[in-house]
Amino acid sequence: MDLTDKKIIVTGGARGMGAATVAAYVEAGATVVAMDVLDDEGRAVAESATQTGPGSASYRNLDVSNKGRVDIVFAEAVEQIGGLDVLAHPAAIQRSATAENTPVSDWDLMFAVNVRGTMLTNAAAHRHMKGTGGSIINFGSISGLRAEISAPAYSASKGAVHSWTRTAADRGARTTSG
Repeated sequence: MDLTDKKIIVTGGARGMGAATVAAYVEAGATVVAMDVLDDEGRAVAESATQTGPGSASYRNLDVSNKGRVDIVFAEAVEQIGGLDVLAHPAAIQRSATAENTPVSDWDLMFAVNVRGTMLTNAAAHRHMKGTGGSIINFGSISGLRAEISAPAYSASKGAVHSWTRTAADRGARTTSG
């Protein structure tokens, strides 16, 4: 895969799939901005990926559930890298509890990060890609498609991400094709 000259934002870039995504895109030659709330880990991922190259990565702090911060940080990142070709959005959190024992605070937090964060980052990326094109890649989960006895709130939030993504993709196809 050759991503030379591609400008990419990766949310949740400090750990797991997000960190692996940052590394893979940089290895393919892209210029990447990794975003997360875990600053030390996010900076380390960006530095390590850049050392490996041939692309490069930088890091910015971002809580994807905060609209004001999403708008500001995306605008700064897009200016820094000179455009936006791809948003890879794996940022998410998971909490475990049975349905009858799920704390409202866990439900609210997962829906804020996993669902609202998807909506906000997708909208920000869309604004920066409008007129030039690009791709938005939301990371769902098998948990959004099946029952998760020990994580029903996470499952529900990922089901919402799947539904959002299908609808937004259909809408995007309709607006670009006619």
